[in-house]
Amino acid sequence: FEVEGSVFSSKELVHVMDKKPMPKCIGVTGLDSICKLVKNEAEHVGLQIFVQVKDHKNVSVFTALDDDEDRLYLYNCTADTPGVTMGRFISYENAVIELRSLYIPNDGTDYLLKLLASISNESKVISSDNGVTQKVEAKSGIALNSMVEIKPRVNLQPFRTFVEVDQPESEFLLRISDHGEIGLFPADGGVWKLEATRNIARYFEEKLHDLIESGDVVVIR
Repeated sequence: FEVEGSVFSSKELVHVMDKKPMPKCIGVTGLDSICKLVKNEAEHVGLQIFVQVKDHKNVSVFTALDDDEDRLYLYNCTADTPGVTMGRFISYENAVIELRSLYIPNDGTDYLLKLLASISNESKVISSDNGVTQKVEAKSGIALNSMVEIKPRVNLQPFRTFVEVDQPESEFLLRISDHGEIGLFPADGGVWKLEATRNIARYFEEKLHDLIESGDVVVIR
């Protein structure tokens, strides 16, 4: 309608856009699966693919923006890692089990297993702590006591990221309670997470080398 030189409408017009078919994001648990999917489908996507290493346990794969400024989210990958006990005290038996099953053997695990072998879970444990080193007195026989000096820090490699990459080694503060319980407390400020993300990114750079060189795939972290 035209009223005094101005044009008005009785209805608001809305531009109806055709809904594009969007593929469903696929969830996988292994880095190798991500590489296989990207290699098989990269040429069919028609857009540059980004492989984002979000952190030590999560990877996301998505495309560049298309002409409509839409992005396709293709795959998500989450590491299935065991629950390693850290930051609290656990029993002698559980400590031995975890060291043998949830850690990669190294000098640190060898030292801890030997230390635990010298402490009986049935004996009374008395600790002497001067703030720098700690000494633990444990019964090694019916009437024999022995003093064992323990290291305040140990380097360990627990399973904390994807199994396809190297598990970062980090430093832990070792404590033993008066009841013979073992405590491992992270002491590297989370630096191992940065190393883990670098290892994951390096894995993709090696496995997807040809696609990265051609510009079809970009690895970011």
